Amino acid sequence: MTDILLDQDGDLHVTEQGDIRLTESVRQAVRVRLLWFFAEWRFWPDTGVPYFESVFIKNPDIRRIRSIVRDEAMSVDGVSDARDITISVNALARTALITFVIAVGEETHGEEVLIHA
Repeated sequence: MTDILLDQDGDLHVTEQGDIRLTESVRQAVRVRLLWFFAEWRFWPDTGVPYFESVFIKNPDIRRIRSIVRDEAMSVDGVSDARDITISVNALARTALITFVIAVGEETHGEEVLIHA
């Protein structure tokens, strides 16, 4: 899937010449999927991770969240495995740090996504 290249902060990557670039990055596609909140996009309301419903609640079920994260990662074309998923929820700061490893073909990539409520 072709997409606009984003930097680590999720902003458009702009070259020194002021141009944007395209990418076929499966890693970026997984990061974007995990940064989508459930029902955030009105044209595709069934898409996204239910962070407010499952993560940023009292006593979140980490096992269920792991399953949700794995399902989202596996739904991206090109991902053959998602594993070593850890979720660290900071209720006071209303953040969740998700780390995981995805397999894309013969390669594996360690990733980290920080979610802010």
